[in-house]
Amino acid sequence: MAKPRTDEAEAFYIAVYETVQRIPPGRVTTYGHIARLIDAPQNSRQVGSALKYLRHAPLANGGTSRVLEVASDNNGDRDESGPQDFSHQFNSEIVPWWRVISADGRIAFRARMAMDEQGERLRAEGVDVRNDAHSRPRVINLHEYGWFPPPEDEFSD
Repeated sequence: MAKPRTDEAEAFYIAVYETVQRIPPGRVTTYGHIARLIDAPQNSRQVGSALKYLRHAPLANGGTSRVLEVASDNNGDRDESGPQDFSHQFNSEIVPWWRVISADGRIAFRARMAMDEQGERLRAEGVDVRNDAHSRPRVINLHEYGWFPPPEDEFSD
């Protein structure tokens, strides 16, 4: 698994996760809009990567789950205990990754199970997810369900 290797990359992942947490239930936004909100407008693909490496929440039955491990080249600011464990602060249940879609209003193409899960989670929140030509739950009306607040710096004039 690819891991952020710098403090800058770690800060980017955290900014993505914190911003995605702001998306209200029943609404969606795009990878590109998240990138704009965190002042990295050219990094929409990296937003997708950050969400891809979001790990599952700890299991209720006491089992272990995979966590995002962030390794840094700058060990001066780190303790010696190893990679940072984001599983409690940022995981797949706390960060609503399913509310982030492609700019064309579609669930991004990836493993069928993940696409189906994203469609099911959105439907559970009241989002109308329509099937595409391949009968996959993939199309969302961005005009109806979109969440597109302006970046914060637009308020500071």
